[in-house]
Amino acid sequence: MIVTRTCSEISAGNAEWPLDEEPKALEDFRDAAAYVLLGDPGSGKTTAFEAECAALGTEACLIPARVFLRAGEQARWKWRGRILFIDGLDEVRAGTSDARTPFDRILMQLETLGNDAAGASGELRFRLSCREADWLGGNDRSHLESVSPDSKVRVLRLDPLTEPNIRELLEKDPHVPDAEGFMRE
Repeated sequence: MIVTRTCSEISAGNAEWPLDEEPKALEDFRDAAAYVLLGDPGSGKTTAFEAECAALGTEACLIPARVFLRAGEQARWKWRGRILFIDGLDEVRAGTSDARTPFDRILMQLETLGNDAAGASGELRFRLSCREADWLGGNDRSHLESVSPDSKVRVLRLDPLTEPNIRELLEKDPHVPDAEGFMRE
């Protein structure tokens, strides 16, 4: 059961201020060359990526960050020309003494894929998810911009589920016979 998620784009200069007054649906960012989706643990980043991949079909590929880091040439070949949804930067940063090391390895993989795409007259497009607490802000953004095909990376904050979203989920759940009653409780 998936509901349409919204997000707010974060300004490059001030993470506290969204760029737009109104949140936008995540699907509104499908044309972006690159973006990062931030959110709290359990907020739905992976589910949002799964929904986007399902909507895009064979044009997209969801890859756990750990798998992306280990990928060799054969795996990269399968990803050519597809929008990469790399899920869980925070998970590969957890437990490391230097949070930059796994991020640098992701950058190297993206750079390699970008070079492969350029040689194949394609364009590398990617999305990366991360817990907001593990995102290193402007530093991470500027490094990702160096491997983005248009030298831009949009940073999006996943909005919490709204009351109508919650109601919709509960109404679709066969284990909840009375969504309104459940919400009142």
